[in-house]
Amino acid sequence: MSKFKTSDNVEICYQAKGEGKPIVLVHGWSQTKEVFAAQIEALSKNFKVISYDHRGHGESERTQIGLTLDRLAKDLKELIEHLELDKVLVAGWSMGASTIFNYVKDYGVEHLAGIVLFDMTPKLLNDDLWKMGLWHGQYTLDHALVDMTTIANDFADFGAPFFKRVAPYMSQEMIDEAMVETMKNTPHVMNAFWLAMAVNDYRDILKDMTVPTVIAYGEKSTLYSADTAEYLNQQIPHSKLEGFPGCTHLLVMENPDKASGVIAELAAEVF
Repeated sequence: MSKFKTSDNVEICYQAKGEGKPIVLVHGWSQTKEVFAAQIEALSKNFKVISYDHRGHGESERTQIGLTLDRLAKDLKELIEHLELDKVLVAGWSMGASTIFNYVKDYGVEHLAGIVLFDMTPKLLNDDLWKMGLWHGQYTLDHALVDMTTIANDFADFGAPFFKRVAPYMSQEMIDEAMVETMKNTPHVMNAFWLAMAVNDYRDILKDMTVPTVIAYGEKSTLYSADTAEYLNQQIPHSKLEGFPGCTHLLVMENPDKASGVIAELAAEVF
């Protein structure tokens, strides 16, 4: 593992494996770079694959500052610059996809070759005019306030029911195993990034994602509907849909070979 310091002096842990054109993998909320273990193994045979832990996650610094998506996007930019990369294929899952949305908002696509978005919405909170956010259009500001209160008071009270709703097939034993890893997170960090996801709206920047893009979604996702993926496909130029049959929001783990293949196929197109 390697580390670098961001411009606000936060230590980020990353790893680079393989040689060739660069692929950067961006993980989701409460997860770590290890979620992409299968993709790293498969893709590093032909590409240089970089994965990293977001600030506040995994082996990166558990900081009190910069717990926003603007800052995550800047961390991604600074990692790319630190490694002297250009024309990067970026693949983000869940909050990792939000990080890419935010990166495009702040820095454009000049240094990107292609994008893969795994199961995410451009706007998490639903309202009277938007029904393609979290929980198939049912999640509102009131729900977010309740969830952030729960996360702050006892993260475990949020985590276990969340996993069960994300992947209804999970047994209690599977949930218990997942919670062991989840509870390694720092509650104030989780709360801050939940707020960050809740308050952002990236619909206006989708037209600016002008590099080839794949919108991958779990056909059994309880978080986001196929309508959300289709909306992204309509709004993002040069994009295409890739459904994962039988998969939930955890598609990169449930069908790792397909996830690797989607990235590799786009890489073959853009490199």
